[in-house]
Amino acid sequence: MNESLCSILSGDDWIIDLLAPFSKSLKFNLDGTGELWCCGEHYMWIALDFQWKSIGVGQPVTSATAATRSNKSPQIMGQLNIEITLSRRIPQEVEPRYAGFVFNQLEDTAFQPKSYSIRIEKGHFVRPSAVGSPVNYKHPDKYALRLLFDKSPYPPREEWTEPEGGPDSGRFWNITEFVGRDAPELEKLGRAMNDPAPPGSWESCAVS
Repeated sequence: MNESLCSILSGDDWIIDLLAPFSKSLKFNLDGTGELWCCGEHYMWIALDFQWKSIGVGQPVTSATAATRSNKSPQIMGQLNIEITLSRRIPQEVEPRYAGFVFNQLEDTAFQPKSYSIRIEKGHFVRPSAVGSPVNYKHPDKYALRLLFDKSPYPPREEWTEPEGGPDSGRFWNITEFVGRDAPELEKLGRAMNDPAPPGSWESCAVS
């Protein structure tokens, strides 16, 4: 089961938004390496390689969970415990001319191994940064998979050397949701599963 979930986990980049190259994203490779990105338009708060591995036994979707699935709720593909260890290496995708824009201003404790519980879901989702947008009822930017963490893979505030400014503004340590597998054909399904209709709208009052 772990091998299957790890294969899905490493099959796509997991993103939050697309405001800049790489922007806020996470990438797992089957060889146990990965990349963590947190970028703005003119800066890179974090651009780091990491090592990861699964720990314990993964939990597949149960028949009870599958039976309760509807067109408004995602299918849980499985849950997995993983360990991530950030390194101080900058990903190769960062061109030398941009290296000066990479901050990576983190305390030593940020580079210690950390354990996470993750869940992979299948459905139709929009980027987390787009949740709440009034255009998302028919948004062409849809994704088939969602990755949820029990706690953010971004270092907590106390592990940033200078959290004032961008980190405090973005509160990256609260980010626990990513999406993957771009699937524009899901646009026809209407509002995304991770973007519920606002209270009082005609959608929230509709009979399901």
